Amino acid sequence: MEEKTIVKSGNPQLIRVEVEKTRRAYRIGKETGLFRVPKILDYDETRGVVVFERIFGIEPLIQTARWGREYEALGERLGASLAAIHGGLSLPEDMIIQLPEDIAREGHDVFLHGDFGVKNICLDRENSSVVILDWQFTDAHGGTATYGSRYFDVIWFVNNLLWVPTMGHLFGDPVKPVARRFVESYHRAAGLPYDAADISAYAEHFFSIKRSERKNMSRRRHIFLPRCHALTRRFVKSLRTDIGHEKV
Repeated sequence: MEEKTIVKSGNPQLIRVEVEKTRRAYRIGKETGLFRVPKILDYDETRGVVVFERIFGIEPLIQTARWGREYEALGERLGASLAAIHGGLSLPEDMIIQLPEDIAREGHDVFLHGDFGVKNICLDRENSSVVILDWQFTDAHGGTATYGSRYFDVIWFVNNLLWVPTMGHLFGDPVKPVARRFVESYHRAAGLPYDAADISAYAEHFFSIKRSERKNMSRRRHIFLPRCHALTRRFVKSLRTDIGHEKV
């Protein structure tokens, strides 16, 4: 029988921030109805131990990806969810930790999810509701930031779509339709004008930083490397030429 809870422990200071973010995100999810967040059942601040409810019947996006219209519609829903997070999430002043300088950008600063990707976004198999997990900033970029350019969360999600490749990446471009719906939905839900030059410049800079890391992909996934680079370049170009042409 599966345990009804999930226990997480770590650096007490980092866990403290994650607990506060999770509690506030839980309320945003309840208020908007766009997504669910596991409830915190117990928390030992001194030891850095937190007990979450276990939500049964969910699978991370990395396991449920089915490219096509349903996935495109999900991209739209996730764009609205991220906009709600950015619009509603706030933290105490002592928890404001800026993005690392290499991935920061002036303007559009918000409190971030920090790891809005295909492993932490889950779908309920029965009712297709969205469940968002793990409100600690990604270890790939230091694991501590809470605040900075909204573009980080936006581009990090697309980065996940591009760089957790499937066979569909080799025979077409399954990412662009999902990314387009996601980015446009995000701006529409956030009530923001779409600044093609600004977001594409951020994306181009971000992917140039990540490019050197791709050499460390597992041997099994190395077959995707050239194609993923090509799709990444195509996405950045589309941010300037195609995405955002609807009224937002």
